[in-house]
Amino acid sequence: MNDIIIRIRDDGTVSVEENENGVKSYKRISPDSLLECINKSILRGTVSSGLLPRGCLSYTAHDNGYKDVYILHPENKADISYHGTVYKDFPLPKLAFGFRITGDGRISSCGLGVVGNDDIPKLNTPMYYYPFSNVSGFSLCTGNNTFPKITSLHTLGSIPYYILSMDNNNDHFKPHHNKLGLEMRDLLELIKYKQPSFYYSDILIKYPNATLNDFISGRKV
Repeated sequence: MNDIIIRIRDDGTVSVEENENGVKSYKRISPDSLLECINKSILRGTVSSGLLPRGCLSYTAHDNGYKDVYILHPENKADISYHGTVYKDFPLPKLAFGFRITGDGRISSCGLGVVGNDDIPKLNTPMYYYPFSNVSGFSLCTGNNTFPKITSLHTLGSIPYYILSMDNNNDHFKPHHNKLGLEMRDLLELIKYKQPSFYYSDILIKYPNATLNDFISGRKV
């Protein structure tokens, strides 16, 4: 075992005792040298996110240049379509989106989750199964659709609108992910004139033991 012991005496002198493979050595260094060594050992640097999108829940910058950004979608209605049928001002539950951005500004993966109906979301706020199509777990499948390059994280706020405008199909749709066991078309027809609160009383099913913290930490469900 190798050890280094630093002793600072009352008179300000600094001595270093090093034990390397059982062989001890001693040397005296100046206080300035000790300070320089400490400064060099501290990881310094500033991480600046720039302007974040509206409703940002979490931002993480990784050493490899990737960034993870999670946002709460501010709208409770959207124009959606299913096999060519357009549903104007279709009500929505509280949706959270997650994006992984590469170092060159590409969106490499997307997540989508339904957040509990708390006035202010918290880390322990429950998550629900997304009742419609194109979502498996928290992973969103966007098919062959391509996203614009992200030159500023602020522009991520427009991506949920783009995603919701995509035509829906039956990919990854599961009737047992809604309380009534309805097929996609019947589910849309039932909800189209309801209030968003109807989801929480009659439609949504909670993920077992999954919270908002699990969503933004990337836990698989």
